[in-house]
Amino acid sequence: MKKLIVVACAALVSFSAFGQGSISFQNVGPGLSTQGQIRDVLGALIGAGSVYTAELLAGTSAANVSSFTPMITTTSWAGNGWFGVGGAEKVLAGFAAGSTPFFVVRVWDNAGGTIASYAAAQAAGKAFGASAAPWQLPASTGGLGNPNGVPTPTVGPALIGMTGFQLVVPEPSTLALLAVGAAALLFRRRK
Repeated sequence: MKKLIVVACAALVSFSAFGQGSISFQNVGPGLSTQGQIRDVLGALIGAGSVYTAELLAGTSAANVSSFTPMITTTSWAGNGWFGVGGAEKVLAGFAAGSTPFFVVRVWDNAGGTIASYAAAQAAGKAFGASAAPWQLPASTGGLGNPNGVPTPTVGPALIGMTGFQLVVPEPSTLALLAVGAAALLFRRRK
């Protein structure tokens, strides 16, 4: 009886390990166009070796992007606004092979690797940007691929359907502008 329980548990664990879907985390490749390129704050395509991090978020519904889970990040830029070129297939925990979750891509200036999150980049006044709206992989892709290790693996699709965007720098807060105005008034009064 104990052997039967051990075998059943092992089988359950092995099935759940293969239940994940995968994607090729890159915005260049077959089925992708130049519409997916990312531009810096000046409108130039982000170049090779840039200090930007790209992050993929995934969720089950487009309705609540704020609840999307950060899944994958990369700092690999090949130039011309392309990230993750030649990127390996990445497993998306919690999403089955063949499923079509909703995706958002966010990019931020990581200040040479010292800023580790999108929110931290915004707080530090660094450049940031995100895809305009959540999107799903087109039906023609068949959804997420099977992860490595499945007897007949299929490579996960790239980010087909992603629209590129331009990074922005956050505007100063109202309090910061108020402080600058007050300092200017004090300076002017002293003259």
